[in-house]
Amino acid sequence: MDRFLSQTAEYALRAAAWLAIHSPTDPIPARDLSEGSGIPPHYLSKILRRLVLAGLLESQKGHGGGFTLARPPSEIRFQDVLAAVDAYPAPDRCAFGWGACNPDDPCPLHESWSRLSVSFRDWATSTSLADVAEGVARRSPSQAAGFDCVSSSSISTGTPRGTCKGPERNTRGRRCP
Repeated sequence: MDRFLSQTAEYALRAAAWLAIHSPTDPIPARDLSEGSGIPPHYLSKILRRLVLAGLLESQKGHGGGFTLARPPSEIRFQDVLAAVDAYPAPDRCAFGWGACNPDDPCPLHESWSRLSVSFRDWATSTSLADVAEGVARRSPSQAAGFDCVSSSSISTGTPRGTCKGPERNTRGRRCP
């Protein structure tokens, strides 16, 4: 097994994080989001639709349109993103397949599965898109390759980025928003 989350869950988190890091308030075209996040365009369009339907993103059509976060990054938790793509496990899921988890009649995996489930839920409910963006902003330039358009002041306020203007490019050669 080479992944902890499904491909869809990883892509949804990646797309939402990319928007939070690069431009939570200015529309980013799906083409640019696909290129910047490395998510195939057709797969990304399906994920973006689900995130819009869940009220996490807003979509603007036409010239200058694209996708933006519907709320400030600090108000969007990983739990929200995962739930939007049906990747957030039910709280009473039995890992052994015995229906609902029953602590009074535990399955062989109950103890270890319960610890993992609680840890996963704590992570998903306590981590926001702002946490991701702030983590990128704290990195050294070499660690933040491709994310150097981030200014820490814009993360918490949700205002447009101020470190890159016009034709400047980040360290991956992509135009800064």
